[in-house]
Amino acid sequence: MGIRAICWDWNGTLLDDAEICRQVMNRVLATHDREPFPDLAAYRATFRFPIRAFYADAGLGDDVFRPAAEQYLGWLEQRTGEAALHTRAESTVATLTDRGVIQVLASATLTDLLTRQLEPHGLAHRFDRILSITDPFHPSKHEVIAGWLHTSGFAPDEVLMIGDTNHDLEISTGLGTRFVHFDGGHQAAQAGVHSIRSLDEVLALV
Repeated sequence: MGIRAICWDWNGTLLDDAEICRQVMNRVLATHDREPFPDLAAYRATFRFPIRAFYADAGLGDDVFRPAAEQYLGWLEQRTGEAALHTRAESTVATLTDRGVIQVLASATLTDLLTRQLEPHGLAHRFDRILSITDPFHPSKHEVIAGWLHTSGFAPDEVLMIGDTNHDLEISTGLGTRFVHFDGGHQAAQAGVHSIRSLDEVLALV
């Protein structure tokens, strides 16, 4: 079967916010006397889900995870609106709309913050559904994406998930959808995973 719907990740995939997140995380690390990520490559090599594991790898163990995460979320919210879309994000989404492809946005971001992140970019009207999380300390998108897929009427292999993290890949594998890793976001692509470097490469897959 062909692709009838695309489930986009937001942060790091359509929104180019990895560098801002690195800067905010470095601010958190500094307050806890931990070593910063010297560049984006170092950040991308460490970032992963679950987020608690990423914090631990960065030197912020369970004893400081919650206060560190609260600092991070607060400081990140202060920088809402700074991140631009990735190159060709807007044109790719628009072209897919013109082709009649259903598009859904799924983000491991709280609803109110996601709304503010979306607002400057004028993309919200392109999506059939916008899915977000309710618990920032356990930011899994699995349940909301699974719920959408269950009611969508699409077979899993008619849906293409596009994301930039191991979490996106794990959700796709669990649900049986197709998957493409965007290798320009928060996490480097795993070996053997189909990846793209430019978002408009998606157009050749649909």
